[in-house]
Amino acid sequence: MNVHAAHALKATVTLTGANCDQLRPSGIKGLGDVPWGAHLCQFYDSDAELLDILVPYFAAGLASNEFCMWITSETISRSRAIEALQQAVPHLPRLLDEGRMQILDFREWYKLTDNFDSSRVCLGWSGRYEAALARGFEGMRISGDTSWLNEDEWDDFVHYEDRVDPLVGSSRIIALCTYSVSACDTTKTCEVLSSHDCALVRRGGHWKAIESYGRRRAEQALRESEVRLRATIGSANDGIITVDESGEVTLANPAAAAMFGYSLEELLGESIGLLLERGRGSRQRRAADLLKIADRGYFGRRREFGWRHKDGSMVPVECAVSEIELDRPRRLFVICLQDLTERRRAEARIRELHSDRLLAMGGMATALAHEINQPLTATAAYLNAARRTISKVSDGRARDAEEALERACGQVLRAGGIIRHMREFIARSEPNKTRERLHDLIAAACELTSATASHADVRLVLDLRAERDTVIGDAVQLKQVIVNLVRNAIEALRAAGVRRLTISTAAVDAGMIRIDVADTGPGLSETSRARLFEPFKTTKTHGLGVGLALSRSIIEAHYGTIWAEPNDGGGTVLRFTLPLAE
Repeated sequence: MNVHAAHALKATVTLTGANCDQLRPSGIKGLGDVPWGAHLCQFYDSDAELLDILVPYFAAGLASNEFCMWITSETISRSRAIEALQQAVPHLPRLLDEGRMQILDFREWYKLTDNFDSSRVCLGWSGRYEAALARGFEGMRISGDTSWLNEDEWDDFVHYEDRVDPLVGSSRIIALCTYSVSACDTTKTCEVLSSHDCALVRRGGHWKAIESYGRRRAEQALRESEVRLRATIGSANDGIITVDESGEVTLANPAAAAMFGYSLEELLGESIGLLLERGRGSRQRRAADLLKIADRGYFGRRREFGWRHKDGSMVPVECAVSEIELDRPRRLFVICLQDLTERRRAEARIRELHSDRLLAMGGMATALAHEINQPLTATAAYLNAARRTISKVSDGRARDAEEALERACGQVLRAGGIIRHMREFIARSEPNKTRERLHDLIAAACELTSATASHADVRLVLDLRAERDTVIGDAVQLKQVIVNLVRNAIEALRAAGVRRLTISTAAVDAGMIRIDVADTGPGLSETSRARLFEPFKTTKTHGLGVGLALSRSIIEAHYGTIWAEPNDGGGTVLRFTLPLAE
């Protein structure tokens, strides 16, 4: 085979992994060295011509620490093959005993059953190849003859050659398929040439390597495609890594190497476990951990996973794993990586801005609370004075007015208490915690919101089933949380067909009580639920987006948790837990 053909073969197999572009001695005069993945064929006219190629071919493989398999023809028995090869390899019996080579009759390989089974044969080659690598061989060298084929089996064997070709081309395998000239007409010869890199034919007493024109054009297209692919991968901003089923890195782009502080040379051939963050107890994560996650149905999905920089620091990364569908003995996976470092920094800056905005609002609220408390106190004083004046009159209507003024005075004082408590909360002082019956707080909150619910035509249902409901908390703050959740639910129900709001309680594990505020409204998207408790995020036209954020702060200050879930019957359920009093 000429130099151009050798390089064409080499270009074909460099895509497959480490050391596949390494040249190996073929042992055949007129052919020279060939790369791993070479798929050759020989057209012979006699047994002598067949042995003239196969004997030096296998002698070179045995000398190069390759596992060799020779599937003999109908006319050359196993004993004759051993006798011929032993002339070139005197210590052949020892090599056969050591399992460095197998010589099998074609019936033991191709014709185990009445019908030729291409899938079984392909699996057989794959199994022998995996075993050879596990035993420390450099690779595998094989040859199989086709003299046993009849007309009915020819099409199946052509299909088999198409299946076995990528298996050979993507592995450290060299294959030589032998065909009798007398059994091949022009059509069959063309079919054979199309599925092999080159053919060995006898001309003028010498063996010549004839390159497959169709294969050469396909290889040229493949090389051009590879150049385009490598340029695309190389210029990608996201990291791209391919690994085999053992986790060995077979390809990486510059973005992936820079993401973790390595050079491309340092990554290639290493295990992907080198980049995975250590798990609990400093246990080193294995490559299989990542690939198992992909196998459990996460192919194509983007998810965060722990990755580690060369300096030991943690790199926040979002990755997606996909399998490359190839007809080859070993599975290949491509991992697309997006560095989230800048995104996390931006999110931290946004949180800082939110915090600063809350602090500014806190200062404004403190000043506002101070200013509002003064007229509220004065209003309460005037109402009390008016009530005392009216109480001196014994008229029935005066008594009604006195009761109304007393209720108004109570509401003014309650408003003052709320402002005082909110001021203390914003100033980050500890809540005024006492023993409180949560069911009583819920009932009081419902009384405060009953008019709003009635006006919106919302049916309010209480389902307070928790046997124990005593908590340690600030009554005003907890009541304010419930009022806030109920009012939000009523707002969500204004456009709903069925307007039902259910407040329920239930005991949960570890001495906690859970409160559910469930509505039958339109519900929330997954994105909205995820950001529901962030400050200044609101779906209301005139809302500030601080009510639920403050509610979460209050619940967390009471050692509880608050979250949102979809309601089974449609709508949303806002839930929070609180520890029960001892």
